[in-house]
Amino acid sequence: MNPEDYVSYPIALALKKHGFDWKCDHYWYKVYANSDEMSMRQASADDFNNDDWDVPHCSAPTLSQAQKWLREEWGIHINVCIYSDYSTDADGKVCDRWDFWGFDLYAVSGGKQIEDGDGEYDSYEQALSAGIAAALELIEKKVTMFASD
Repeated sequence: MNPEDYVSYPIALALKKHGFDWKCDHYWYKVYANSDEMSMRQASADDFNNDDWDVPHCSAPTLSQAQKWLREEWGIHINVCIYSDYSTDADGKVCDRWDFWGFDLYAVSGGKQIEDGDGEYDSYEQALSAGIAAALELIEKKVTMFASD
């Protein structure tokens, strides 16, 4: 297991809040009853968001599972890309070049871009995780907006 391939605990909670119920082979659980420390554990594939345990816990999907769930259930596609940028000296010569990862969010229906991710990330996984968090923030705004009607 590579922890960077799984969603963080805060993202897992947001996924749970918005209906994520796919089977996962890992779950987040509270390490000690008197602590806020959470840890991830491997188990047989199951939906850990909808069971009756007494211990605080939730499913820990992979980044890929969360990305697919957002696409299939909410119609939000997360596009992760690598970008390059550079700086030049006074003569216009490139003196520094760097690569970074970023994301954009698109509506599955119609392909319209719905958010331009503005961060620069060191890895694909970091950019995808940020994209998942951004998609969940959009869902939260949408749910809140319709709940107030």
